[in-house]
Amino acid sequence: MKHGQLAFLAILALSPLVLCRPSRSAAPEADLAGAEAAVRKTDAAWDAAASTAGVDGWMAFYADDAIVRLPDAELASGKELLRRSVSRLLAQPHFSVAWRPGKVEMARSGDLASLLGTYELRFDDSRGAAASYRGRRLEIWRKQTDGTWKCTVDAWNLDEPIAAPPASPRSAPAGAGSAAPTVAQPSPPQPASAAATKYGDMPTHYQEAIRQYFLEHLRYPESVQYREITTPAQGFTTGVSGTILMTETRQYGWSVKATINAKNSNERYVGFKAYTFLFRGDNIVDVRSPVAGDEIK
Repeated sequence: MKHGQLAFLAILALSPLVLCRPSRSAAPEADLAGAEAAVRKTDAAWDAAASTAGVDGWMAFYADDAIVRLPDAELASGKELLRRSVSRLLAQPHFSVAWRPGKVEMARSGDLASLLGTYELRFDDSRGAAASYRGRRLEIWRKQTDGTWKCTVDAWNLDEPIAAPPASPRSAPAGAGSAAPTVAQPSPPQPASAAATKYGDMPTHYQEAIRQYFLEHLRYPESVQYREITTPAQGFTTGVSGTILMTETRQYGWSVKATINAKNSNERYVGFKAYTFLFRGDNIVDVRSPVAGDEIK
């Protein structure tokens, strides 16, 4: 998503509510707390139904005038366009999605709320291989006349684009923790001087750094199974600050994705998941983790 688009969507949704609605006195704190609980409960119900309820189940959480940008999709509004966009997302092979709500900000009127959270998508790519993508999500919720809450803005921001698969992928079967991961080929060319300033030096010891990270952060580091560690590619991670008027910032570096399986606190394997590391030189400056299965301390 382009810089500032989250803020644009929020302003677009809020402007008719703030500018055209008559002023109202602030709701009591107890009412705001109850409204926040209702928003979180509705969002949790949506999360539970997202992968199984189908298009109708998903659409039931949108307001009639909802503005939506799903992952790697165009901005959409109107029931017909929204339905097409949701249908394309849910049609991905072996599709599943899970998200985590973060901070909720309530309007003083008690009938409007913003929610920032994180999400992880999983589906099979065009090669039939399992893929996962993560990002940040902005939801604007509005209370309806019947007391229910509907989402009026739903903006999904991928941490990195959904890329086409390489022409000649190389991967190794899952092995024990001592097995060396396969690195995707070929390596990208060295950056030009201007790009080097923006992205920093390309890492050379990234595999060792990633292995060390998992040794320090997994509950059972000896259980780790590597499927793949990709070669470094210029990329960035995004962060969103603010509440109603939000600002998106980017941190640039070299992106490396490590797909691993490990045991959780119950000593059970959680399944292969992709972690995205951002390097500047050989230093890890950011890590984006998938939805946790209690394998991280």
